Amino acid sequence: MKFAHIADVHLGREQFNQPFRYDDYLKVFRESIEKAVKARVDFILIAGDLFHVSRPSPKTIRDAVEVLELPRRKGIPVFAIEGNHDKTIRETSVFDLLEHLGLIYTVGLKREPREGEFQRSRKISENRYLVWGQVGDVEIHGLRHHTRWQLIRQDGAVNVLRALFKGKKGILMLHQAVDYLAKDTPYKDAFDLKLNELPDGFSYYALGHIHVRRIAETAQTGLSGPLVYPGSLERTEVREASHIIRYSLRDKKPKVMESREGPKGFYIVEDFQPEFVEVDARPFYSIRVEGSSKSQLRKRVEEAASLVPKDAIAVITLEGTIKGGVSLAEFNDLLKDSGIMYYTFRSRVVGETVLSREKLSEEELFTEWERELLLNLRVSPKEFSEGLTEFVSWLIGRYEKGIPEKAQKVLETERKEELEEKVSKSTSKPEKPKPEKDPGKEPPKKPKPVSKPKNPSSLDAWLRRGKP
Repeated sequence: MKFAHIADVHLGREQFNQPFRYDDYLKVFRESIEKAVKARVDFILIAGDLFHVSRPSPKTIRDAVEVLELPRRKGIPVFAIEGNHDKTIRETSVFDLLEHLGLIYTVGLKREPREGEFQRSRKISENRYLVWGQVGDVEIHGLRHHTRWQLIRQDGAVNVLRALFKGKKGILMLHQAVDYLAKDTPYKDAFDLKLNELPDGFSYYALGHIHVRRIAETAQTGLSGPLVYPGSLERTEVREASHIIRYSLRDKKPKVMESREGPKGFYIVEDFQPEFVEVDARPFYSIRVEGSSKSQLRKRVEEAASLVPKDAIAVITLEGTIKGGVSLAEFNDLLKDSGIMYYTFRSRVVGETVLSREKLSEEELFTEWERELLLNLRVSPKEFSEGLTEFVSWLIGRYEKGIPEKAQKVLETERKEELEEKVSKSTSKPEKPKPEKDPGKEPPKKPKPVSKPKNPSSLDAWLRRGKP
């Protein structure tokens, strides 16, 4: 059994508002599908974020259809899940169109059963079916992206993934950040799942979301199969740069290094053992230049830029302490004749040195309760609105256990200060008599309680087993 594992394609993205980047994202997707077809894989997995936005342009949809026609013509099924960029507030998305055209098969929770050559389903509650892929004797399970409080509830007492996939085997496809492999990424403190919260029993965990390539073998995790992130196909931000140039005040010349993240690509997996396949992503340089004056910065920027290939993207960060600071407008035209495909400047220059003798740790700044709250709030506005009901339920449940210690102390302090202020006012000035109540006026009406949404998520409906 051989299959391809692709994730985080982000079709339709014009990074830096540059039209040529649209073509870059499409090119590497086409290359990955062509290489998978040439390797004669039995099926292809797309572990979320096929598109950059949930409502892609007609041009983007057309391009996706053209590429996905390649495996369809060869009889190679493509199984997919919606990532956080693909999904909509409603259950339907552009994936339904692609599935209707016979280009992909989505897996997860559905309102209707799916039965066919490559799909199976099982009713799990009223109007809810668990749909999975089937190729030979291999099952392909999965679930679209969800927030942490949708997956792990009541402080860990309810684990939706374990309940949903109990006794399942084969492949599990998720678009979530797992803490164990999210280290050194922006998701290290905003993970969706802890390693010990993943359901066991699968031979391969096909993951997407964190954009960098990571593998954790069974000996590391204790799970039945490897955890694998192929990373994004293109370089989506500075942390994924292919090369790094550093030019500090201590350096006589700029230093060029290859990024530890390495090349971009996907995995071809045979007998559940992944082998990385590289794609031709555009070179992306992260450059940091330090200077003590504007003239020195300009000279050093030109020296560093001379090491960048003409077809590359360069993000140049200016650093140092310079009197009066710098304006990026003074640098924007500096490299206009360099021939670099695209470059942009960022500034970390300060006008004066600010020294702090004291360094506070995260634990000193925030209590455990506050860190947990901030973790739950660290999502996009779209994701927050989708999971608002679950978040409010979590928050109420948290407070039902009692006000956290620090919050209680703050509340007590505020009440004490308020009482002292009232006492102070009463001793200095006589209190004015309160106006008598007007019997003709009605007391203010109590606000109506907030009602639950009419269209809850499919996950909510499944948890309630169809009960109101």
